[in-house]
Amino acid sequence: MHKEYSSSDCPDVIVVGAGIVGLTNALQFAKRGLKVTLIDRISIRKDSFKVGESFLVFTSAFLRTVGELDRFISEESFIKLGVWFTVGAERKSDFSGTTEWAVNADPHPPHYLFDLAPDQKWFRCMFLDMQIARPDAEAAMREAVRAHENIRFLDDVRAREIELSEDDGPHRVHLDSPDHPEPLRASWIMDCSGRNRVLARKLDHRAEHRELDDGFQTTAAWGQFSHVDDAKFGGQWTALLRSGQCTPRDLYTVHLWGVGYWIWVIRLSQNRISVGVTFDQRLAPPERTPREQFWSLIRRHPLLEGIIGEETLLEFQSFRNVQHWTDRFVSERRYAMAGDAGSIIDAYYSQGIALALVSSWHIANIVERHVKTRRIDQAYIDRVNEATRQDWHMLRNMVREKYTPAIEDPRFFLLSHILDMAIFWCMGSTRAKLTRWLVRTEGYADRETPELARLRAGVEKRLFYSRSPYWLGLSPARIESIQRHLQAKIAERARWRLEHGITLSPITSVLSVTAPLPQIWKLPFARKDRPVDLSGRDLVQPASQRPPGTASWFDALPISVNTKLDWVIRWRPLGLLGSFLFGYLYDAADTGWRKLMLRLRPGRRGAGVLAHGAAGKNGSGSDA
Repeated sequence: MHKEYSSSDCPDVIVVGAGIVGLTNALQFAKRGLKVTLIDRISIRKDSFKVGESFLVFTSAFLRTVGELDRFISEESFIKLGVWFTVGAERKSDFSGTTEWAVNADPHPPHYLFDLAPDQKWFRCMFLDMQIARPDAEAAMREAVRAHENIRFLDDVRAREIELSEDDGPHRVHLDSPDHPEPLRASWIMDCSGRNRVLARKLDHRAEHRELDDGFQTTAAWGQFSHVDDAKFGGQWTALLRSGQCTPRDLYTVHLWGVGYWIWVIRLSQNRISVGVTFDQRLAPPERTPREQFWSLIRRHPLLEGIIGEETLLEFQSFRNVQHWTDRFVSERRYAMAGDAGSIIDAYYSQGIALALVSSWHIANIVERHVKTRRIDQAYIDRVNEATRQDWHMLRNMVREKYTPAIEDPRFFLLSHILDMAIFWCMGSTRAKLTRWLVRTEGYADRETPELARLRAGVEKRLFYSRSPYWLGLSPARIESIQRHLQAKIAERARWRLEHGITLSPITSVLSVTAPLPQIWKLPFARKDRPVDLSGRDLVQPASQRPPGTASWFDALPISVNTKLDWVIRWRPLGLLGSFLFGYLYDAADTGWRKLMLRLRPGRRGAGVLAHGAAGKNGSGSDA
């Protein structure tokens, strides 16, 4: 039942689109004390399974608080142990001989970290990854939206036209419903219309049409399947860790790479699973339709045989062109856009909703201030547009080189992911502060204390990948340029090695919340044809909980678990940046030596000769 408003009512914000991003924005504005009208035609929409969402803790923090999904995420979602990335599994029935990079994020209770956490909701928001069925989450959020006194939810209309005011007057939204002949008026318009991109199209903010000049565009196709339980995954899916423990890969968000494509595997509640493919259109499978291309890539992985099939397919969807981006996210003309209505790059790293909710939080700050003070914060608007835009380009840099043949080189696979993780975790301390603000306030402005107001002011300046305090004041554009150059250089060296028949040994690196640093120093000492394990060592686990004989002097120090965890959060960005720098320089030196050996020995090509040359340099037969 719709809330009734008189004709004189003018909401502060109209939110267009009631998907997960639009619902979160409606609740967020309402909790700031603003009047909100949310519009979307969902009452007659066919139910959809959508894509299975692998939620990052970043996403979870917003949805557990602002989105009021704490109970739903904890009790009705699929526990996610982390993320698992593999290359080399194509045409194989197991993971032997593959290169693997994984981040374990499994402090789910019962766990000593959770038990000792001084604030368990903060801990859930900060560390517990989950995988959710999105329609179920959206249904729960719709109930919260309908119950909120500051939100009017029109669930049977669409925006036919948006008429922006040329002065300080209200904007107008004309609806395509005879029951609403008069336009809605509001001070702000928030576009969460997804790939319809209502405002970006109307105002020509679609930047990809002006900037997409490198030929890199991707297609995605995915399905959700039923009848997938633990029994579907045999022993080949179990990984043996350096600690001696076994962990099932299928309980992670799994990414299987091949040249020009990757496959995601996301298990969900109710014995469902989401499996999808994303491929570079320049290296597309030869089949005609996205569905045929999907099955063509799936068949390259016998590991998926018997897990999914047409007979258990619940729904199939595809995007012909995945990537698009906008040149603006919020405007002094009092409109904004978030989620796919603005930018989307790739499903890799599950960053879509995470960044959408980050930009939404910034936009909510801007809108709240304007409504309550009638002042437009132009400096904040400029900062959001510049940094958010560069954040999206940084995500594109992360994936672009991975779609090339460089992905088959183990060292590139390792270094590329270390650089990505360093960028993500360089925002770790800022995210911890934001999570504290979210948990203390649940998004309500009237719960903000002076201390939390100061915390929010600091987070506003740093809550961007391109504006981390670790970047020492470099501009977002400069940070994006440096990152793009580094990814390009390690990819260039990897392709040179592959083109000259240099096959490196497989690498495994499994990190975790408490073991955040790969043992990169082992790279120069790796031996040819022997897999090398660079997995990190746990820096937090108490000595009493470690296997006999494995505790060090550091583990026995009388330092609390929470203090050690705080140290890890603060220092792991520098550790990862240092790890990447070491690996980058070693990669440059080793590849340069190989090139020199090739020039000095014309006609002699291949891994054997070059590995011998590297052995003479390193004294260790290095081929890592």
